[in-house]
Amino acid sequence: MEISVFRIDDRLIHGQIITAWIAYADAKNIIVADDKAAVDEFQQSLLKMATPDSINLKILSVDDAISYIQSGQGEGKALLLMRGPEQALKFVEAGIRKDQINVGNMNMKKGKTKVLGNLWVFPEDVEAIKSIYAHDVKLEVRAVPNERSQDVMELLKKVKLA
Repeated sequence: MEISVFRIDDRLIHGQIITAWIAYADAKNIIVADDKAAVDEFQQSLLKMATPDSINLKILSVDDAISYIQSGQGEGKALLLMRGPEQALKFVEAGIRKDQINVGNMNMKKGKTKVLGNLWVFPEDVEAIKSIYAHDVKLEVRAVPNERSQDVMELLKKVKLA
């Protein structure tokens, strides 16, 4: 299985994934790597309902998703989704990497700093992002494929977080 798009999005599967990213990734598979969703039957049912029938959906913990991808199981291209940069760093450190990781949405929460309207970070997110860059992997913010890409590290520098 080839990971064609590696995406951080705290909403996981939603309209932009269904209408734009699956086609852009040419994906036949979606792998949701999320420890909470992996054990929450209600959230799993919501993710399954949002996923087109033509797409094979795997909802796994981060560690199980890493093992699944490393095992070489599955066929075709996959869209890999996770909620945040800390999870993405685990994949990068495990050798599952692309030259860049797409960042779709990291919502506002108490304790986060605004970088863009759809990009809010905790201090630990900034550290994980720096570590990902240290592995020669860039992060780019784009809500949809045809949107102009913005480099996350440059955005962090503008708001004096990096």
